[in-house]
Amino acid sequence: MNTKNSKYISQVSEYAFIAYFFILTFFPYGADVIKVMCLMTMVGCLAYQMVLEKRIIFEKTALNIPILVFFIYLIIASIFSKNTKYCFETLLHDYVPYFIIFFCMVNTIHSIEQVKRIIKAMLIICGLVCGYGLYGYYTGIAVRDDRLIATFKYHSRIAKYISLFLPIAICLFFYYRSIFVRFWLGCLVFVSGYAIVLTMSRASWFANMVAVIYIAFMLKKKYLLIAIIVLCPLLLVLLPSKYSMHAKTITQYDKFFSSNKILGERLMCWKASIAIILDHPLLGIGPGKRNFRDIYETYRKEIREKEKKSLGDTPAKTVKKKKSVKPKKAQKVEGLSHAHNIILHMWVETGIFGLAIFLWMFTIIFYRTIKTIKSIAENRFEKMLLVGVSAGLVSLISHGLTDIFWKTPESLFLWQVIGVLFLIIQLEGNRKRKDILSSYSGNS
Repeated sequence: MNTKNSKYISQVSEYAFIAYFFILTFFPYGADVIKVMCLMTMVGCLAYQMVLEKRIIFEKTALNIPILVFFIYLIIASIFSKNTKYCFETLLHDYVPYFIIFFCMVNTIHSIEQVKRIIKAMLIICGLVCGYGLYGYYTGIAVRDDRLIATFKYHSRIAKYISLFLPIAICLFFYYRSIFVRFWLGCLVFVSGYAIVLTMSRASWFANMVAVIYIAFMLKKKYLLIAIIVLCPLLLVLLPSKYSMHAKTITQYDKFFSSNKILGERLMCWKASIAIILDHPLLGIGPGKRNFRDIYETYRKEIREKEKKSLGDTPAKTVKKKKSVKPKKAQKVEGLSHAHNIILHMWVETGIFGLAIFLWMFTIIFYRTIKTIKSIAENRFEKMLLVGVSAGLVSLISHGLTDIFWKTPESLFLWQVIGVLFLIIQLEGNRKRKDILSSYSGNS
């Protein structure tokens, strides 16, 4: 094959990934035509490369089989769903882009220099959207319920977005020795961290703390653990009372199931999800947020009725108090479209088999990542990047305790990051094979 053409195709694909990431960040709910054009460019680059090489190009990764099995299973679950048409629309509009991003990335990007450029672009774009978020928060043009939202509709979504990339910035800060680079990475960490504080997302605060602990153990940096121990109490003192009081609720375990301020509607959501699972254990209700939204209110009402009956001997005061908060809760659940827990969500939508395949995929992701990290020598860019990217995934999964990340646009960012992760693993594997071959030929 013409090396020049191959390089050109790879560069076009690289630019398409960066453009897609930029558009998705600043227009997460719009610019659909441009997004589709970017995806078509990625697919076109892969197809053109196959034509030039006159062969099927499909790199072997540990995720190929799980993704294929998962997609086939989703088709089966959709066929047996009550809303088959909508389920297939979800597969087309949501799941197909996930897998296009992953497979095009691992098959069209060929060098670590390209990975560096993609990561650099991602971090710059993350910094820009955080900067815009701060501007929008203080000018009032991008605020919802007194929380930072930037270009996203909800504070939780921008918080999950930042949580994916903040750990990468932290790890690269430790890798680079240049004062200039460290200064800008330090600025990015500060701006991103400040933006997360202003989202007032307790799940994100907890998730990022878990991610930093993960980084400390993986890189053997004890002072990061000390920094957490010192900074957390310090921030509680220095931050305005509304932030410190909000943060303190994370540790109020005794009030988790009795206070609406901590779990809110989530507790009812979990109860309803378990009831749905008991009625649809094998194949679930089918993929798609509309399926959950339609069925949730029915189960919620049934559970409320059962709870009312069980409160037959409750004093009138308590019953009256419960009635007074009903209107508020009804407003909160108007657009509820997920189970507020990633395990429950996957089980509700795809059944026990879908959940098992989902867990299989993420087990493979972390197994291959940690295995590759251990095999790479200290102070190499690839190792630091793998730790940073996997820490971002740890943070995102931690969000999954009280929220989900398996929906657009969060899942699109997730699959771009997973693509980068397996690209590094693949490039590292290729490098080792070359070293073995060169040493073997040298000995012979």
